[in-house]
Amino acid sequence: MSRLEKAGYHAALVDVAALDESGTRELESASQLWRYGEVERGFSMAMDSLRCEERCEGAVVVARDGEGVIRGFIHFVPTYGRPAMSLSVMRRDRETPNGLMEFLVVRAIELMRTAGVEELSLNFAAFARFMHRPRNPAERVVGRLARLMNPYFQIESLYRFNAKFQPRWEPRYLAYERARRLPRVGLAAMWAEGQLPKPVIR
Repeated sequence: MSRLEKAGYHAALVDVAALDESGTRELESASQLWRYGEVERGFSMAMDSLRCEERCEGAVVVARDGEGVIRGFIHFVPTYGRPAMSLSVMRRDRETPNGLMEFLVVRAIELMRTAGVEELSLNFAAFARFMHRPRNPAERVVGRLARLMNPYFQIESLYRFNAKFQPRWEPRYLAYERARRLPRVGLAAMWAEGQLPKPVIR
């Protein structure tokens, strides 16, 4: 953090409802630079838009450089029922120094705490427990398969990024009705996440 602060970077917490058109366009421009022409991915995490017509209860933590230009941001949406926020998207200009996302997460924790938020939920790293802490032979098999798929789904990098902040790990579940339907459920989930191209039926 000190390295980025010395370089002139600073962060601020902004309510999505307070964004004007100019500010929204700046954030969208940073998002486009991050995607680098790729389509939006991550349905289960990208839960909301920066543009909303009715309930605008999200917040963004915005990083600006020494000249005041937006170089990255993290978007959070509320977790209703308790004072908590959940990560929606993380974006940065690819030309920014390494460590900007870590800088933003730490500043988000500090700024949100001041705003009365008691808990932040970051990325979830699917199958990471099977890779690092399997409980039985079946889970070890799943872990080996996850390692094979890791280059395509960035499981390990998400796990290592989250682990930097010494989080409290919470389990997440995939629900399905019958075992024979699990392949279809998994395929639909990957289509929704943008991890696999969805076939076009003509």
